[in-house]
Amino acid sequence: MDALPEPVRQVTAHYLALAEERVPGVVEGLYLLGSLGWGEWYDGRSDVDFLAVTGERPDPAPLHELHAELGQAFPRPWFSGSYVTWSDLGRSPARLPAVPGILEGAWRDAGPGPSPVEWHQLAHHGIRVHGPAVQDLDVRADEQELRRYSHRNLTEYWSPLLTQLEEDRERAGRPDVVEWFVLGIPRLHHVVATGAQTSKDGAGHHALEVFGKQRWRPVVAEALTHRALGEASGFWAGREDELADDVLAFCRTALDAGLALDPEAPTDELEPAERSAPT
Repeated sequence: MDALPEPVRQVTAHYLALAEERVPGVVEGLYLLGSLGWGEWYDGRSDVDFLAVTGERPDPAPLHELHAELGQAFPRPWFSGSYVTWSDLGRSPARLPAVPGILEGAWRDAGPGPSPVEWHQLAHHGIRVHGPAVQDLDVRADEQELRRYSHRNLTEYWSPLLTQLEEDRERAGRPDVVEWFVLGIPRLHHVVATGAQTSKDGAGHHALEVFGKQRWRPVVAEALTHRALGEASGFWAGREDELADDVLAFCRTALDAGLALDPEAPTDELEPAERSAPT
C-alpha cells in the first residue's frame, strides 16, 4: 500500500502524538496488520489492527488512559491491538505472557498476546508507521506453527460454530453472518493448504478457485458485497431461504475440506484433490 487511507493516517498520527505526550519514549515501534497489508480498506467498514512494540513490559494504566482518550477522538474505525516487546518478536506466540491490549474499544491490562497469525502478518504484510523497517525485525514466523494453529482454529472454533448455525438456520442468511462465515472458513483453509495467509477478499477468490466458481460464485459474491458495502446486494431478495441453504452448504464443504488437510504435511505434497471437495 503506497499511502495509508486517510482515516488510518489520522488515527495513527493522533495515537503517536498521545503516546509521546502520555508515555514518552515507551512506544518504540508501531506496525499495522490485517487486510491493510494486502491493500484492502473499506471506509466505514474496515478497522485498524496494530502492534505496538516497547523496550520493556509497559505499565498498562497510562496506556489505558491513552486509548480512552483516543477512542473519544476517534470512535471509529476501531483501533485494536497489543503491546509487545522487541524480544517478544523472536519468541513463539505460545510462550508469550499476558500483554496489555485493546479489542474494539475494550481494554485489558493483561490479555492473550498475539498469535502466529499476527506474527506472520507482521513479517510478510506488516506496515511500518513508526520504528525500524519491517524487514529489519527479527520475527519468529514459523509456517508449521501457523498451519497447526489455523487447523486447530477450524477444529475448535469454526466446527462448533457452524454446527450452531446449522441448528439456527434462519441466521445463516443474515448479511453479516454470510460475510463472517463464507470468508472466514476459506481464509483458514488457504493457510493450512498453502502455508501462507490471505486477506478476506483473497479468501473469497481462493474459495472460488478451490471449491468451484460456477457453483459458489453467488454466495461468495454476496459475502464480498457485504464486506465492501455493509449491505446485502439484493440478488437474493425474496430467496433468503435459498441463500441460507447455500451458505450452510458452502461452509460445510469448505470446513470439511479444511479439516481433512494435514497441517504437518509439506504444502507441496498436498494434491489439489486434498485441498477441495466435490463441487
